[in-house]
Order: sequence, then C-alpha cells, then structure tokens
Amino acid sequence: MIIAHYVAKTAGETAGITPVARKVLEAAEPVPPSAVWLDLVEPTVSEDQKVELYLGCKVPSRADPDFTEPPESYYAENGVRYLHGSFVSEPEDTPDVTGVTFVLTPTTLVTVRYDPGDSFEFFGQKLCKSGVQALHPDAVAVGLVNTIVNRSARALNKVGVELDSISITVFQAKGDQGSRSKIYSATLDALGREDEKISSLRESLVSIERLLLFLLSEGRSADAPKPVREATKAALRDLQSLEQDASFKAQKVQFLLDATLGLINLAQNDIIKLFSVLAVIFMPPTVIASIYGMNFKVMPELEWHWGYPLAICLMIAAAIGPYVFFRWKKWL
Repeated sequence: MIIAHYVAKTAGETAGITPVARKVLEAAEPVPPSAVWLDLVEPTVSEDQKVELYLGCKVPSRADPDFTEPPESYYAENGVRYLHGSFVSEPEDTPDVTGVTFVLTPTTLVTVRYDPGDSFEFFGQKLCKSGVQALHPDAVAVGLVNTIVNRSARALNKVGVELDSISITVFQAKGDQGSRSKIYSATLDALGREDEKISSLRESLVSIERLLLFLLSEGRSADAPKPVREATKAALRDLQSLEQDASFKAQKVQFLLDATLGLINLAQNDIIKLFSVLAVIFMPPTVIASIYGMNFKVMPELEWHWGYPLAICLMIAAAIGPYVFFRWKKWL
C-alpha cells in the first residue's frame, strides 16, 4: 500500500501556505507529481517499482528479490540519503519494535515499513490539516520524528503512572499471607511488562537519536532551510531529555523489583520463624515423652499411681514455658 502526501494546487493556497492532500493510491494510479511524502506500508513488487520509477533511485524493500540489509544504517548515495531506524509500532499498548527505512531525496521523503504505526497515521493527518510554508523533505522527516518522539513521551508518562500505582500496591499491601503473596506475584508480572516497554522505548529513542545526529552531520542537506536545522536540534534535545527520563524509570523498576523481592523474603522468613518457634515449643514435651517411652524394666515412675497425669502436666508446662518466653521477648 502506498499512502501519498502531495501538494494540492487549489484555490485554498493563500499567503504562501501550501495545502497538502493525503491519498491511498490504487494499483493502477500513478504517483502524484508533487508528492512530498510517500509512505509505503508492506509494499508489493509493483508498488516498489512504481516509487522507484517516480524517484529515479533505489528504494530498499523486502519486495525486491535482490533485497539485502545494507552494511550501514545511515548512508548517502548519489544525493539520496538512506536511514534505517527502529521504532515502537504501538508505544501505548504493545512494546513491539519495528524497523522503518527513510529515503530522503532532494524533493520527497519515502518511508518503508511493515507494521502499523499510529504515529505515521497521526502525522499524516496533521500534515494535511496544517499547511506548511516549506515542504522540504527534511522538514517532513523531522516532523514525523517529532510525532514519534511525542508519542513515546506519552508512553513513558503512562509507564510512570503505572509504576506509581505499583509502588503504592507493594508498600501498602494488606491482608493475610496468602493475599499478600498474590499481590507480590501480580506485581512481578506488572514490573516485567513495564520493564519490557521501557526497554523497547529506549531502543527506539537511541535509534532516533542516531538518525537525528546523522541529519545534523554528514547527512545534512545543503539546501535545508535554517528553521529545519533548528527544529532538528530541538528534536535532538527533547529526545535526550526523554532518554534520561527512560533511564530514571528503568531505575525505578529495578528499585521496585528489589523491594518486592525483599518483602517476599521477609514473608518467607516469618514463615520459617514460625516453624522454628513451633519446633522449639514442642521440643521439651518430646524429650519428656521420649524419656518415659524407653523400655527399661527399672523405671520408678512407671509404678506411680499419678505418673501418667504428672507426665502430661509436665509436657504441657514444658510447652507453655517457651511460648511465654518468646512472647516476653516479643519474638512472636
């Protein structure tokens, strides 16, 4: 599928503002001559060839029988810049990371992707609603990257809210041992999911940072307007602040994981302590019962009329004594 964003020459063009139209091209429909962004979603062989014929350059896609991964993620060839980045396809729901190829020609931006991305749809709609004065391909690419970064920022904020909720659940867990064990188990599952989201977002942010650094250095376009360069620098600064936020949230996940495991160990220690106390309480009665359970002929106490009740009372007293001592020491 090819989603074309092109300049619409209509009467609505006023004050130097260029309106942009968005259209999904049919199989037999040619590429609009004023296309500024071609978004290829799972392109077929014919769609790939159509775009290559329009641009006059190679567009790497899996539809090409000779497709191979380039040795470099960012390179320029015959005035065309090729960039390959990793992006989170659905940052607010699933942490899946997908690869996207950017092809920057002097007049058109081409993106090749094989997974749905709400950022691409959102930016396409935004591009059509707000006319722009300079439709430089770098400006479109930076605008798309900004949209992806903003969606990632929203996802990080949601991760932060979820971590705050997990923190409250962990440190205010109430109920008996069984209830708290269920809470701790659910907490470990939730922390695993949030850590996976953060890892995917950090991978995406690092990839985008490398892409922006390439556009600011050797991949810089000679005819890019100054506002485009400033927007690229601003996007890079925003991205670096998000990376710090992601690192902080990753540390918080590790802290909550350590705290949860520590609380689990404390609960297990309480159980072990209970069994140890019970063993100590029943140890003296066991010793008394063992003594009078020996099969010796000469045992004076066996002939006593009150020997049996006395032994029972002695065992009860031997059990109560350690219990009272533990309570006095506040070990129970």
